[in-house]
Amino acid sequence: MTDYPYIIRQQDRKVATTFIDSQLSKDSEWFGTTKPQHSAAKQEYLAARADPIHFNTWCQKWLNEAQWMEIRKVISMHKDHKEKRQRYTEPHKTISVTHHAWEILSELALQDQLSLSEVIVNRLGNNHATDCSPTESRYNLGN
Repeated sequence: MTDYPYIIRQQDRKVATTFIDSQLSKDSEWFGTTKPQHSAAKQEYLAARADPIHFNTWCQKWLNEAQWMEIRKVISMHKDHKEKRQRYTEPHKTISVTHHAWEILSELALQDQLSLSEVIVNRLGNNHATDCSPTESRYNLGN
């Protein structure tokens, strides 16, 4: 529908699809298309949601400039909210990991559409108890 140059990044796709799902559940005419076009657009959307390239292609095909602006605004508000929450709720720590560990975390983050910190917290957050005390761990020996 439009040649709007905005590309929805992998990490923003979940926010965009949640917004589109919400719009479609509230107003089936949100696309502003005819009934046959609406049906085709919705089927293509359901098939394209899972893949970032197909999703962006679908958006380029079916969304008008006003809808792009809405999605862009929602993504921006989500980023701002997330940054403020992270900035003011938890202090940040800098750590070093091996390249292999970083690759594993990055792959998990990509799969789950989370940040590296969120992957660690979500996957390891319930494992607070360890087999050794903090003073015995390899990490704390150098401190």
